[in-house]
Amino acid sequence: MKAAQRIKLFETIFARDGGRCVYCGVKTHRLARGLSRSPNLATLDHVVPRSRGGPLNPANLVLACQACNNRRGVMDAEEFRALRKGGPSR
Repeated sequence: MKAAQRIKLFETIFARDGGRCVYCGVKTHRLARGLSRSPNLATLDHVVPRSRGGPLNPANLVLACQACNNRRGVMDAEEFRALRKGGPSR
C-alpha cells in the first residue's frame, strides 16, 4: 500500500472512530515530533489480526491507543473489550 493510501486509510478510521480508542475511550493523538512513544498515540488495530488472516480494510480496522493495541496483541477483540471493562480504567 502506498504512503498516500495509508494516510487516507488512517484519516478515514480516525474520523469514523471520533479520534478515540475503541477499547478504553481515551482521546488519541496523531503522530507528531517527539510523541512516538506516547501511550495515547493513535494506531490502527486489526479486529481480526493479520496473523490470523485478517484483511487490511476499513471493516477490519479500528482506532486504538498505542497502550491498548500493545496490550491486546493477538487476543480476540471481543475478549479484550471484556477484559478492559472488567479491569481497572485508566
